[in-house]
Amino acid sequence: MLEAVRHFDNSSRIDALDLHDPAVRARFPGLEREHLMEALHAVDDRGRIFRGARAVNEILRHQGGVVGLLAYLWYVPGYAWLADRQYKRIAASRYRFQPKRAAEPSRVD
Repeated sequence: MLEAVRHFDNSSRIDALDLHDPAVRARFPGLEREHLMEALHAVDDRGRIFRGARAVNEILRHQGGVVGLLAYLWYVPGYAWLADRQYKRIAASRYRFQPKRAAEPSRVD
């Protein structure tokens, strides 16, 4: 997801951070790792936290050109509900497409 955010950021205003970085976790102690693993989070300059499809919308809102105009779809009746539902569906299966890590050796007592 970080790569996608960086790729489509045409505003240079988005600071895509890795939740696995201890310095990032220290910077945002109120964000729980469990929730961060479930959905994309965006924190604005005022400290407001956006999650999931709403975070994607907030990121789009800061972009220029046609990409930025996509954020206005959020105000079309029913769009926010559909976007949230689709986001959850994609997020639930996102780890399925990543290469599997080698299994940790079992511990023998």
